[in-house]
Amino acid sequence: MTTSFTVRLDDETERKLAALTKDGSSRNTAIKYAIDVSYRAMLNQQMTYESAALLKDPEDLAEISAAREAMGSGDAW
Repeated sequence: MTTSFTVRLDDETERKLAALTKDGSSRNTAIKYAIDVSYRAMLNQQMTYESAALLKDPEDLAEISAAREAMGSGDAW
């Protein structure tokens, strides 16, 4: 599926888009690339938050402790 849309760019955003197309990339390619990069950054931020939450989760910490005890004296973590 293909979707088209129109966007109004302020001067600063237009300069940024020009920089992204300086290598000869089309505006379309630059915008799709920017969306992809932004999406990946969002996913990474979500994983960071989820990881931080797990480090504070009592149930998860109990499972880690139990796994350590089951493995013996060596530290697998």
